[in-house]
Amino acid sequence: MSETLTSREAFEAMRLFLAKFNEREPEHRRETIFFLLGWTQIQDDGGTSDPAQWEDWKRAVADAKAGKSVSA
Repeated sequence: MSETLTSREAFEAMRLFLAKFNEREPEHRRETIFFLLGWTQIQDDGGTSDPAQWEDWKRAVADAKAGKSVSA
């Protein structure tokens, strides 16, 4: 079964994934993801706490659709 998410749903899925990942990390390694979760929090107006994060997300979605990937 194939599921399609909106860009907003995928964004929230990414935030949930990072939040769970961060919960499992040792306390001394949580700061960076903690900040990222704060910057990407959805505000009442539909934007993010840091508007640049939403623009970066849209660019990442476009890149993923174009077949680009990150090598680890």
